[in-house]
This record gives sequence, structure tokens and C-alpha cells, in this order.
Amino acid sequence: MAASASRPLRQPERFGRLWWLPGDGEGNGLDDTGWAPLAVGDIAVIRALIAELASAGVPAFAAPVTRRPPRRGKRSGAGRFQLWVGTSRYSRAEDVLRVKLPALLRTPRS
Repeated sequence: MAASASRPLRQPERFGRLWWLPGDGEGNGLDDTGWAPLAVGDIAVIRALIAELASAGVPAFAAPVTRRPPRRGKRSGAGRFQLWVGTSRYSRAEDVLRVKLPALLRTPRS
């Protein structure tokens, strides 16, 4: 049996963001060549974070957490969203999260 060969991908930027981020999400319109997960939370908080990150020039994208059948005593990921940020601005994204998240969590959401 032949093993599959691992080949480095040339020009990954030609595929764009949705090549490896979920297609059912939303972003702030800024793009990057690499993405890293930053947070998981309620969509209202995540949307507010995306706006704050856009103001700071940080590419951001969020999509629903994959739903899996809940294990006994565990909550499912329903209603939760994963937030990714551009790797070129990751440290700036951490700064924005540290400063803005406490106020966003205190703000009542409808």
C-alpha cells in the first residue's frame, strides 16, 4: 500500500480566507494569510469583539462551534461561536480582548 505524500502548499493566499475557515461565519472584512483561534463565546459578544477588532485594524472572523452530541453532564456548543484573528495582528488582538471584553460582558444583550 502506498502512503500519501505530504506536499507543502504553494501560495496558500490564492485560496483566500474561506479555504480553511468555516464558510458559515462572518468577519470584519479585513484579511490575513494566517488565522488563529482567540475566543469562544455568545454571538452578541463575539460580534461586538469583531467590531472592536476592526477598529484596531485586526482581521477577525467567527463561525458557529461545531455541534456534537452532548456527553452526560456536559453542555453542547449550541449558540457558541469561535473567534479567529489574523496571525499577523494576534498580539494586538489579545490587547483588545483584555481591554474591551470586561465591559462587553457587563453590557446587557438582547
